Amino acid sequence: MDRFVTKKREYTGKVQFDFGCVDKQHCGEFAKIPNGRMAMSMADSQTQYCYECCSTENCNRNMCDHTHHSSCIDDESFDCALLNSMFSICKNIEKAKRICPKYCDQCHVVDGNWSPWTPWSVCDVSCENGTRSRVRSCTNPAPQYGGLNCSGDSVEFKLCHRQLCPVHGDWSEWVEWSSCSATCGVGMQSRTRTCTNPIPDRFGDHCFGHSLEDRLCYPGWCANIWSDWQSWSSCSQDCGDGFRTRSRTCSNPSPFISKGTCTGNSTDIDSCNNEKCNSTDCYEVLRKQNNAGSGVYSVALWKSKQTIQIYCDMKTDNGGWTVFQYRFNGSVDFYRNFTEYENGFGNLETEFWLGLKSVQEMASQGKTELRLDLTAADGTTVYETFQNFYLDEGPNYTLHIDPGTGTAGDSEGLSYNNGHHFSTYDVDRDSTSSKNCAVNRHGGWWYKSCSYVNLNGEYVTPGTVRPGEAWGGTVYSSFQHTRSLKVVKMMFRRV
Repeated sequence: MDRFVTKKREYTGKVQFDFGCVDKQHCGEFAKIPNGRMAMSMADSQTQYCYECCSTENCNRNMCDHTHHSSCIDDESFDCALLNSMFSICKNIEKAKRICPKYCDQCHVVDGNWSPWTPWSVCDVSCENGTRSRVRSCTNPAPQYGGLNCSGDSVEFKLCHRQLCPVHGDWSEWVEWSSCSATCGVGMQSRTRTCTNPIPDRFGDHCFGHSLEDRLCYPGWCANIWSDWQSWSSCSQDCGDGFRTRSRTCSNPSPFISKGTCTGNSTDIDSCNNEKCNSTDCYEVLRKQNNAGSGVYSVALWKSKQTIQIYCDMKTDNGGWTVFQYRFNGSVDFYRNFTEYENGFGNLETEFWLGLKSVQEMASQGKTELRLDLTAADGTTVYETFQNFYLDEGPNYTLHIDPGTGTAGDSEGLSYNNGHHFSTYDVDRDSTSSKNCAVNRHGGWWYKSCSYVNLNGEYVTPGTVRPGEAWGGTVYSSFQHTRSLKVVKMMFRRV
């Protein structure tokens, strides 16, 4: 023990040994370092060993700075057995492996060391703020034979930032149910919600489901009432006074939601007068019966008061047209004498010619327009209208029209025949003496020195040219030249 003592002095009744500890290393957990020196109180029978203490100046530094020898040998300047008995140096592996490795059996001690850090991981979120991490392990080398473990953290974290996250829409609360749509019987209620809790943003999903809900509601039983009256039936008489009826049912509401029976009659009867008998042309039929459809009507001519049957076109250009010539399949022969053209022939439900006498009287009621509707073999349709149409009274029935307008064209059209008389094979009133145009063109028409238009000519295969005399077919030169037409219709209407 004397070999370690450098000074001895009395201190408050205690013996204190001062050692030359110049590096101010801690001397165990319970040691004190007054005035920069390390000390151990012997008087207090201190039981804790001060592992850093020694007997010479600077020996503490020598102990701390002592390095491993190239081979496992103990430091000659230290008595390992004494150090261990006095200070249990073998318990301090760090010192033992430097000073007394062989004595303390620390020759194979391996202190642990960190492996390199792994690369940073990807951000742990796909949007907004998250973290990245990296790790290392105490394996470079791993501690062995009591060696020290690595100091520090094996995992590191750092913040990472991504783009803002999408906002997915969600439904608001349902609003209150609406009032019942019926005051009795069965009705409907509805309620709504909106995709605003929150509103979808940044390509977020829209709300799934419905924004509207409906349900039945039952306010209570209804008293039975009549349904609405049905439409009036047709007048019982086609002409003059008659009667009409209408009906209703005691089914509003249905018996499943009502009680009681209806009072009153289920049928209503009213007098009527069919005004079709008093009309003079299709224009007046449409004026008196706004919803009149196309078809055959009875009219009384305005001068002669003669009742005749006519066919009315109520669809073309707002309707009101009186059709006086119609051809579409060649079922009626139009190579007729003058009397037949004057009085009319054919069937109003198929092909027909109304008659010059009736056309002249109806067209003289007021300012009138003439319309031609033409269809070629390929289905192409055109039309041409002529204002100020009228015919002189018989026997000539001279044609009067203004130049035409429309899609058929009039450069070689009906205007060529303006101011000329109507001719047939037996009454030749054309303006040429060299031939009978009605015979040459196989029809009846307002021939001049014949005509560019021959809508009453022979009906041959549509799209073909009539053999022999090409102009003798059903032709309109400004439209299809001499190729025969498929459908032709002539009609007039008061303006």
